[in-house]
Amino acid sequence: MIRRVLTIAAVAGLAAGLAPGVLAAQGRPAPPGCGPRHAQANQAGTAAVSPGPAPLVCETQTGFGGAETRIAVSSDGTVVYEPATVTPGLAGTGFVPGAPGPRPSTSLQPGGLALSRDHGATWRFVKPAGLTWVAQDDQLYVDRRTGRIFYYALSPNPAPQSGAAPVADQEPAGHAHLMASGDDGRTWSYAALSPYVESENPRFAAGPPAAHGPRPVNYPDVTYWCGNDMLFYWAAPDVPAYRACYRSLDGGRSWSQTSLLFSRPLPAHPECGTNSEVFDAGDGNYPEPAPDGSLYVTVHCGSATFLARSTDEASSWPILHDRHGRPLVIPATDELRVDERGNLYSLHQDGARLLLRTSRDGGLDWSAPVNLTAPGVTSIAEWYAAERGSEIAVSYLGATSGSADLDGYISATRDALSPRPLLWSATVNPPGHPLVQGAPAQARDDFIGADIGPDGTPWASFFTSCPSGSTSPGCAGQSGDPQASGAVAGWLQFPSG
Repeated sequence: MIRRVLTIAAVAGLAAGLAPGVLAAQGRPAPPGCGPRHAQANQAGTAAVSPGPAPLVCETQTGFGGAETRIAVSSDGTVVYEPATVTPGLAGTGFVPGAPGPRPSTSLQPGGLALSRDHGATWRFVKPAGLTWVAQDDQLYVDRRTGRIFYYALSPNPAPQSGAAPVADQEPAGHAHLMASGDDGRTWSYAALSPYVESENPRFAAGPPAAHGPRPVNYPDVTYWCGNDMLFYWAAPDVPAYRACYRSLDGGRSWSQTSLLFSRPLPAHPECGTNSEVFDAGDGNYPEPAPDGSLYVTVHCGSATFLARSTDEASSWPILHDRHGRPLVIPATDELRVDERGNLYSLHQDGARLLLRTSRDGGLDWSAPVNLTAPGVTSIAEWYAAERGSEIAVSYLGATSGSADLDGYISATRDALSPRPLLWSATVNPPGHPLVQGAPAQARDDFIGADIGPDGTPWASFFTSCPSGSTSPGCAGQSGDPQASGAVAGWLQFPSG
């Protein structure tokens, strides 16, 4: 597998954002998991003088096992973490319920979601559609306008199970399993798309309907899901393949295919010529919704990155043109985000730098790059990006000079459109206690997560090593198993006001 965006319960008054000393003077404790460390101000990769109070650094574990992960924050502040793994059955799998141990963690262990309504102080285990699922290569998304949770999973684990998925749909490697919940995971809709052989790391999106497109029914937004037709593209790059997009007009209860986004060996976009489009198990070339109902997507082929835009609810993906009528080539972009005013944000990893560029005119012109990485980081493994308004946050596993271990970083700015934005950066883990010791275990390390809550709090999700003797709830009993991971959520608690 190839390695590769936070809901906050409201906190009364100013307590949620004040430094521990101020809180103590007022007789108020710091939020659970926060302090005493503060994030450091920096600009363009170098330390800067803080213009005001710095945000607290906060970290918690869900108490469940972890793996490659996503995190999302709903409109009411509920934090949703994927996955929450459990280890029943033989060798950690769920295919033999009740089998005797040992039960070491594996990449096949079953899992669900963890939800917190109290800022990460406690977490509730949720079985989407009433089942547990393979806790790898899944996807999590929250529609910010409605708070509806969308979840994709590879296959049920164990199989068969009772729940909303028919037994006929539970055979491994036969379907894409799409679920949605409008009540924080208490009830779910379920749909299966075929034929999909374990589509790896697909993505959802949701936005307003297009001006002349079909209107959604009993739900305000059009929802989209795009995914590869099979697993292991990274191991078989020459196998004919495609990435298809589906649309839902009823909040995820039912889906219909709208288009092929990419294909190979013949590309879906003629501008690529004889070059195949780049899409695999870990790329970020997925649609991003704009406020006018359109969708933007980056198209990589050959040495070029084109910008395409759909105005017909993902039915077609024409590449835009520049002022001279030529196909619109934009700076190298690994992840694209679009804000509620239609501004575009391009993020690209260049060695140990995560570079941000912005466009205010639909991609025709772009700002100079800004380095979002914390000072001192010399290498980056997995990373992810979130946007809300003009705020950008990135999570990343990074190392410093002379270390093979990885720390979990958050870097965030509340003015990403500025030519020289002020950044706040920190490791969520305490200094000297890395999240990952050495290289992450393969098949557990594809991605991490990031999101920004409705109050502007940047969140991140990471997996962490389980060293021998660990007593943390997500690691206990694993005896240093390299496949075992704890589930870590971190955030920066900004001062209120």
